[in-house]
Amino acid sequence: MYISFEQIPASARVWIYQANRTMTDAEVSQIETTLQPAVSKWAAHGASLLASVKVLFNRFVVIALDENQNEASGCSIDASTRWFKDLGNQLNIDFFDRSQAYLDGEEIKTFSIFQPKKAIESGLVSADTLIFVNNNNIHTLADLSTNWQVKASESYLKRFFNNVGSLA
Repeated sequence: MYISFEQIPASARVWIYQANRTMTDAEVSQIETTLQPAVSKWAAHGASLLASVKVLFNRFVVIALDENQNEASGCSIDASTRWFKDLGNQLNIDFFDRSQAYLDGEEIKTFSIFQPKKAIESGLVSADTLIFVNNNNIHTLADLSTNWQVKASESYLKRFFNNVGSLA
């Protein structure tokens, strides 16, 4: 069952799908129009799931599930993954992008997760650059609110700043 994102409790489980590019407002609208009915029908072993969806920064799609009502099953998670595969095919967007997203002014940019040291050494990312923490480390809506956007120096990247002498 779909509910407003603002009504989802902080303890809700989240999945973040990062697009490989900034989405247009029309694409965001299409995603929301497609996912709201899908989320409304989302179920685990026949039990309705209480969930919501929200697009953030025209780059990330967040699915939030209130597991206090019912928990997701492997099959229900697979179903949600199919939503993003289908949307990706329709919109020519890769929602399974695993590059590191960061904020450059008002724009979200990315660099390869295999080249963090190069991104730091080249000045692409500084200690104060806000990065978006990997989906694997964000489990709840509370995590999303407090731990998703952090300074690079306070993230897994801090070891690279120490190695290149960029941190004070």
